Formats: sequence, C-alpha cells, structure tokens
Amino acid sequence: MSLKLLLFICVISTITLSQTKHQFPIDTVDITGNFGEIRNNHFHQGIDFSTKGQENYPIKSIDKGYVYRIKISSTGYGKALYIHHPSSGFLSVFAHLNRFSDKIQSQVDVYQIQNQTNELDIFLPKDSIKIEKNEIIGFSGNTGSSTGPHLHFEIRNELTEIPVNPVFYFDIEDTTKPVLEKIIFYNLSDTISPQPHNLSVLKYDNTDTILIPPITGVAFSGFDKMYPNANPNNIYKVQLYLDNKKIYQHCLHYITFDNTIYVEYFSEKIKKQIFQKCFAPHLYPPNFYDTLYNKGRIILSDTNYHLLTLNLCDEKNNCTTKSFYIKPIHQNKTYKTINKKKLLLCTERIHIKTPYFKILIPEKALFNDLKEKIYYNKDKKRIEYTGPPISLRYPAKLTIYHQLSRHDICKAVLASSRKYYTPEIFDNKQIVFSVKELNDFYLYIDKTLPSVKPLSYDRKKKKIILPATQNKIYFKIKDNTNIKDYTVYFNNQFCQSYYNAKKQLLEVKLPEEYIASDNNTIQIKVSDIVNNTTIKTYSIY
Repeated sequence: MSLKLLLFICVISTITLSQTKHQFPIDTVDITGNFGEIRNNHFHQGIDFSTKGQENYPIKSIDKGYVYRIKISSTGYGKALYIHHPSSGFLSVFAHLNRFSDKIQSQVDVYQIQNQTNELDIFLPKDSIKIEKNEIIGFSGNTGSSTGPHLHFEIRNELTEIPVNPVFYFDIEDTTKPVLEKIIFYNLSDTISPQPHNLSVLKYDNTDTILIPPITGVAFSGFDKMYPNANPNNIYKVQLYLDNKKIYQHCLHYITFDNTIYVEYFSEKIKKQIFQKCFAPHLYPPNFYDTLYNKGRIILSDTNYHLLTLNLCDEKNNCTTKSFYIKPIHQNKTYKTINKKKLLLCTERIHIKTPYFKILIPEKALFNDLKEKIYYNKDKKRIEYTGPPISLRYPAKLTIYHQLSRHDICKAVLASSRKYYTPEIFDNKQIVFSVKELNDFYLYIDKTLPSVKPLSYDRKKKKIILPATQNKIYFKIKDNTNIKDYTVYFNNQFCQSYYNAKKQLLEVKLPEEYIASDNNTIQIKVSDIVNNTTIKTYSIY
C-alpha cells in the first residue's frame, strides 16, 4: 500500500471517526499543549492535559478496547499505555504516567520479574487485557522526558499508527479566535540567504500598502486559545490569499513520525518569537500542505497593487483575518551566487572527506540547500558545523579516523549539544557513527563509572534507613553520558525499580515478602552507554 493511500485513509478515517465524540481521559480538562504545537526540534503529536502540578490523577479509557502495548522507559514517554479500540477504529496513547491500574500492573510485574528487566516495550495479544469505556487505566505522573506533571494523550490511526489531531474526537466548546501578533516578509530573491524583515501587523489596516521584493515569502507569529484565560497554543489552519486566490494552506490533521523534524524548516525563532513560514523550502514532506502554489512564494513581475489576505482558524472554525495591499519594488540588485560545490545540496548525496573524518549524508536528508561548512577544528579537536544544529530526515554516516587502542575504542563516545552517540562499527583505523543531526561533534573516551548514592544513608552505621511508612528507597544515579541499564537485587531477589533520568533518581520498591527482620541487603548494578558499570551493595535497617 502506497504512502499516499495510507495518508488518504488517515485523513478520511479522522474525519469519519471524529464525528463520534468521546469522554475526556481526565476529569480536569485543561489543555496546555495542542496538536502540532511547535517544540524545539519537533511538532507536538498529541495534546497535553494539565494536572495543576500534581500527580496521580485518575486516567480513564475514552472507549472500550484492549491494551496492545505497554512501554516503560527512563526517557521519552516514560510509563506509557497504548490501547486499541477496534469498534472505533483508532488507537489511544497515554504517556508520562506515574503508575498503571492494578489490573495492568499485575501483568507488568510478571513480565519484569520473569525477565529481570525494568524497562520494557511489549506488545500484548488481542484481548489479553480488556478495557471498558471510562475504566481507570492508570494515574498521571511526570515520568520520562516530561518537563512537569501532566498527561500526554494521543489518538493514532489504527492502520498506519500516524498520530491524528485528537481535538476532533471530543466535544470542546471554543469561541475564541486565534491571535495574530506579527507578520514578516522574507526576500526570496536572495535564494542563498533570504532575510526576514520585521513588521508589526497591528500597524496596518486594509488601506495600507506594503512595499515588497518581487519574490517574497510571508511568515507570521500568533497563537490560539480555547478560552480567553487558556494556555496559548498553536493555530490549526493557515491560509494565504493573493488577489483572492488561495496560494497556501496547511491544516494540522496529522503528522507522521518521520516528518516531525520538519518543524525546523517550517518555523524560525527571531528575537525569542516563533514565526511560521507560509512558504516551503526546496523539499518538503508529501501531503503536509493542502495548497502550495509556487511553494507559497509570492512572485510578481509587475508594479501593480495586490491584495494579500492571511486567514488563521482553529478547529472550531473561529477565524482571524488580516488583509492589506502589497506592491513589488524592482531593484537592479544582484545577489551573490555560490558555486554548487560549496553548498550542501538537499537533492544530492553529500560526501565530505578530510584527513580526520568523512561524512556521508543521504539524498533528501535535508529539506533545503545549506551554505554551511563541516570541518575539523585542530585547536579544539572537534568536528564543527558552521550553522545552528539541524536535524536530518535520514541518518548520516560519520566516520572518524583514529589511533586508539582496542580497549579505548570500546569506550568511545561521540558527543553533540543534543545527544551522545556510540559506535555503530569500528576497526583499528576508523570508528563509524550514525548521526541524525548536523552539529558540532567531539570524540572522547569515557572510562568514568556511574555514581550511586542512597538518599537515606546513615554514615555512622553505614546502612540505609528504611522509611517506616513506605517500602521505597531512593538512589541518586549520575553519569557523564547516559544510563543504559540498571538492576536491583534485594536479599538476592530481583527487585523492580524505575529510573527517572531527568531527576537522576532511582526509585526502588521493596517487596514486603522479602523483607527480613534483620540483615537485609540491597545490590545496585548500573551501566552507562559504553558499559562502564558500578555495583554497590548496602545493608538496610
């Protein structure tokens, strides 16, 4: 089945299935992050429900179905549930949970203990855990990469698993129009370095005329609220008309996983304000735009006045419209041309080789041509990229030439400002990494062991104090890269635990049946991404 057909099915099913409204998964309905919201390097692919800074709000299934996937991770979605609703034709996802319901947790317990693992990603047989509509399936939390307590909720198409806009599945009252803050224009006559020009949208009315270059792109900043005092969110639909002809439209119906990084081309941060571009780069995701005439570019060869209209609408079709006249100014200005060999061309396979490294970037990994350079800085002993960090649609192969010992190669880490990479393959001459970004990179040898420190430790008695009110103890886990694995044994029995990576905190729940009256011991084994391993044993009283 082709991608185009799958995306068509995704849109049709969204429209059809969303005609049936469902109950909210949480009683406190305060949406603080909407579908398609612009994040640092991705589009938000669900909606966030606020829990007022608290945890353990009951989370309910929005329809009957069965649990088909359970995932527990120290990063990402943390503790997450995936429920299939065959009668409704979609999947629902609940992320950053603090804990699951007893019915679900009992099966998690069995899997973790049998496999002696804490983090998991399991797919369950159909109807092995049946769920009724409005049944409590878990409790809200702050696990994974969450920046604060909340519920992240998604609806996905059951055939493609592409996230779709969940707002259409609920009965939401919204009479608040989107807010248009600013409009800026890009001079696209300069194809190498198009520059934006800030203009205040409030300054103009329908009789004003704005002078623009003959090839221009429009961008805007703005937001939408579901009610006047609500959190500012992204705008669902954007339309641009030139002389009453639609030249641009996007609607945030769905966003595929491989296209979520497109946000870095779709928007730009200027003076701490995010602008969304109403024009496309050289390449763009198929089916992302509904209308894209001349890639959204305004191309005018005359000197006449033209009516430009920007229309912003939310999911309830509350709209804000701004119209004004534009007039092209033709100047005898020539723009600097750059030899293609000095550009990173998005339509070609890019191969850069130096005495220190080589990098192979696949065709179409970039959405636009870049004039940036990738080179080795001898003084800083690192690979440098002259532009701001940018994500790649497909991973690049970065090969670094070395003179390391075999032992050191096994401890090699490639670091960027965004993440750490471990070697994909290596030999006695080169190390190969798979990277999904263009950024500054430096290679170093990590021989540092993770540190493990109990929070309730009696230094005089050299024992961990077990709290009288609960059978939980906590350890501070730190490493100069990332923690890959952690295992806990209590009185020689495997013990379930959860590592909160952002807090660097390991929570251990001691099974009551294993607690002895005296001589309790706990062993912690923690490994980082290059298998530096720390093992600590403590007595408990």
